[in-house]
Amino acid sequence: MKQSKNRLVLAFAAIGVCAVLCGAWYLYRQAVVKQQSRAAFTAPPPSGIPDILHATPGAPPIQPH
Repeated sequence: MKQSKNRLVLAFAAIGVCAVLCGAWYLYRQAVVKQQSRAAFTAPPPSGIPDILHATPGAPPIQPH
């Protein structure tokens, strides 16, 4: 009887450890995805593409006298 209780306790402990690891992995992946989505909007645009998110108006056109 005592041997089977020990095995049951060890089985539940292993399941608990796996559940904690899965939960930690899930939270880590959520943080990485959130960071990557923010990086997409803060990174400078590749050359040749206008930066519409951080663009400032250019100099006014030259006015004829």
